[in-house]
Amino acid sequence: MFAFIPDRDFPLPEGAVASGDGPRVVFAGFPSDYSLGFLLDLLLLDVQLVGVVTSPGAHPAILGDNALSRVADHLDIPLIRAWRINDEHSRLALSQLQPDAAVMASFDQIVGPGALAIPAHGWMNIHPSLIPAYRGPEPVYWAIAEGAETTGITLHRAVAKVDSGPILAQAALAIHPDDTSGTLTRRLVASGLELLPGALSALLTDAPGVIPDMSKSSYRGSVGHRPVQTAATAVEAERMVRAGVPNMPAWAAADGDVVYVTKARVTREPLTARGGVIAFPDAGLDLLETSPLCGCHHNTRDCPHRERRAASVPAG
Repeated sequence: MFAFIPDRDFPLPEGAVASGDGPRVVFAGFPSDYSLGFLLDLLLLDVQLVGVVTSPGAHPAILGDNALSRVADHLDIPLIRAWRINDEHSRLALSQLQPDAAVMASFDQIVGPGALAIPAHGWMNIHPSLIPAYRGPEPVYWAIAEGAETTGITLHRAVAKVDSGPILAQAALAIHPDDTSGTLTRRLVASGLELLPGALSALLTDAPGVIPDMSKSSYRGSVGHRPVQTAATAVEAERMVRAGVPNMPAWAAADGDVVYVTKARVTREPLTARGGVIAFPDAGLDLLETSPLCGCHHNTRDCPHRERRAASVPAG
């Protein structure tokens, strides 16, 4: 599975990363599976990686030694920890890199006109949905949670409005009935890597791209650990569980306590047959795998990400 949680820590094998002598490219993202998949593949192309930009406010791990800092150290290039990418200090640091282009994958800030204008050929964003559908920070989660049959990945020119720039490359993928956010993200990254060379070439040659039809746009916001009991049906609750794995597992009240649910199934067996089953109007939800800890970077029972919207469950 691939996670968006920005805490990936891995040793960088000596000689594993090289930088070409082509156009000067900056990468912006997190030390997460999703971001690193594109960063490491970018290094296989004939480009010079001249800097890495990340966002310290997204996660405490970004302030210390992590996968991104090791890549930057290995290549002897700047690592810019930009609290605000659009402020003067960040724009000056970016300008000093003299980039031809910037590529971002899971970067949590909207890049404004001033910063967008710094790379000679602009910025490219890699977004895991079929833009203009599922714009926003959690597209993989919502595609699974809402029962979409298809999603995809889009490589597009970045503009000052989130996830709405001209499309340089795009691919659709079917969502499997047993997909979690982690398994689906892994396939989306693999599909995006196939598109990366062509999309980057299009960016560097100032290809206009295809303007998305924003009349068909949809936007979904951030999500925390959602309470399973707020689902309307067992089918919806089971999708909620899969959507939350591994980044933000859903939670439930079980035997008067809070558990985080990482695997569940819809069951139409008698609900009194055994414990661990939550009743819904259509069926029951059998909690197959649970944990007392949330599994995100807090890894606590009473996680600050836990949404408390079910009146019948303990408040922690």
